[in-house]
Amino acid sequence: MSGKLQTWQAMARTKVAEVHSKIPKEWKLSVADLQKARTQRNLTGPFIEQFLNDDEKEVVRMNTVSLVDKIHCGHYTAVDVTRAYCKTAAIAHQLNNCLHEIMFDFAKHTAKALDQHYADNGQVKGPLHGLPVSLKDQFHVSGHDTTMGYVGWIGTYEGKPDPSKVRRVDSQVVKELLSLGAVLFCKTSVSQTLLYGETINNIIDTTLNPVNQLLSCGGSSGGGSSKSLIAWITEPPLLMRSLGEAALQALRGSSVGLGTDTGGSVRIPAAFCGTYSIKPTHNRISYRDVANTNPGQDVYPSSVGVMGTSIDAVTLVLASLISTCPWNQDPNVVRMPWNKEAEIATLARANADGSAGLMPLKIGIYWTDGVVTPHPPVHRGLLIVYDVLKALGHKVVEWIPPPHTRATSIHTAFLKADGYCDIHKQLGLSGEPLMPRLRTPLQRRDPMPLLDYQYWTMEGKAYSEAYSDYWNSTGEDDGQIVDAVLMPVAPHAAVTPGKFYHTGEGASVTSQPKETQLSDVSDAVAYTQIVNLLDYSAAVLPVTRADKLVDKYGRDNPDTYDGAPVGLQLVARKWEEEKVCAIAKIVDTALKSQR
Repeated sequence: MSGKLQTWQAMARTKVAEVHSKIPKEWKLSVADLQKARTQRNLTGPFIEQFLNDDEKEVVRMNTVSLVDKIHCGHYTAVDVTRAYCKTAAIAHQLNNCLHEIMFDFAKHTAKALDQHYADNGQVKGPLHGLPVSLKDQFHVSGHDTTMGYVGWIGTYEGKPDPSKVRRVDSQVVKELLSLGAVLFCKTSVSQTLLYGETINNIIDTTLNPVNQLLSCGGSSGGGSSKSLIAWITEPPLLMRSLGEAALQALRGSSVGLGTDTGGSVRIPAAFCGTYSIKPTHNRISYRDVANTNPGQDVYPSSVGVMGTSIDAVTLVLASLISTCPWNQDPNVVRMPWNKEAEIATLARANADGSAGLMPLKIGIYWTDGVVTPHPPVHRGLLIVYDVLKALGHKVVEWIPPPHTRATSIHTAFLKADGYCDIHKQLGLSGEPLMPRLRTPLQRRDPMPLLDYQYWTMEGKAYSEAYSDYWNSTGEDDGQIVDAVLMPVAPHAAVTPGKFYHTGEGASVTSQPKETQLSDVSDAVAYTQIVNLLDYSAAVLPVTRADKLVDKYGRDNPDTYDGAPVGLQLVARKWEEEKVCAIAKIVDTALKSQR
């Protein structure tokens, strides 16, 4: 074994130990508790709550908007709420090693300052005053590392040992959150390269789903784990597991946080873990000073998105960020204030129970892309929403757009346009290897020639125009254009680790697993990539759970998927975040009213 390989191993082990050392002694779990966790299928709900007192459980169970209201009226202090979430996150990390960075001291200092501000002025600092917010480990926070899953970034600024920047930079969106009164308390794990549908890297290894530890949590804003921290305590391993943004929220270690989405990274984890999220159109929220993979690729760039335990939480944070006028500091952000009137007008199209008002919603249903038929629980989820909306008086129509396979080919071409040069540059900083599942699809290759780049750019433009034309055509029969489209986030309810059911560009027509290796970066994200290529707005909400007594899988074992969350995405057009949030709330309300 080479010295360089030993160095990256040692760096990863040291980082894991450093994060664990920041957990207060009184919050550390016993060896017996950790051993018990290893035998659990579901770590959420009663299991993790056994480590909380009644006051803490009350706080972390509460709807985000209600929690903010109670802080603002003085029922809770920011310190009390912060402590409850920090403790829950600390326990979640010990059960699932979900955090790349623990920022509890920073959070405590922020919360104390907010309480003092409230005492001195009799008013809150901003709409997020006292609300703990977690961050995917791409967002820079002064005083803390941003590794983005690369060993070579530990103790640096994006791999560079520049003393003027190392732990001295705040992403613009971080500054905005702090100005709004948010309390930033942790940074969650990511997938190596950010181009993989599961959360796995050389610092924390493979991640699993806290709702069902037999399955993946998704990625790159994902979560879950494969080993307990007990293994590290008794015999420190080379690699540790992780739990990311969506899985931390599933464990109620956070009620809301920020992620990013290049091909599905805020949507896939939310769908797999039973939470909510929104991917806005790019540049609705600032990406300034946010770390990224291949940042020079800006034809189809990543979007900053919001993930939470309710659609109200997601909407609150998104609208609050936009209220800071981010375009004044980031010239790339579109000058577009939050359109409260559009949000209210959309909500007014349904009654309190989600039933249709004077102008019902018109929702398109995209059953399958024709390449991989969705898993039985996903198809059943689509049917559930279809039946509920029809029963409540909304219009539901078939969605048959230009083939999504073409969009996947175009989008994938840009993801690999640099020949993965940037990825291998970051890996080379420490000598760490690609994770085994990524070695074939992400191997170095020649960058795309300029003329090819221009060709694919024009192909993407033509496809977007054709899709827009189809969308407009949906009003020809009744004069009402489709408001949003319901479609799968993935063709499966989570996945067993290392198995993917969708190549995006392949010829398979059944949802049978491929073992171990991906064929390309588009694997398993074809249902989400289309939204990135079109740069549309999309919201994810949980619909149902896999049920082994109902869902018939063919060769797959129904016991493996039993209880796995099934989330679906509602897709609206560009710059329609207000509308898609409102429609998601209507659909969420309708589903709950019919249960």
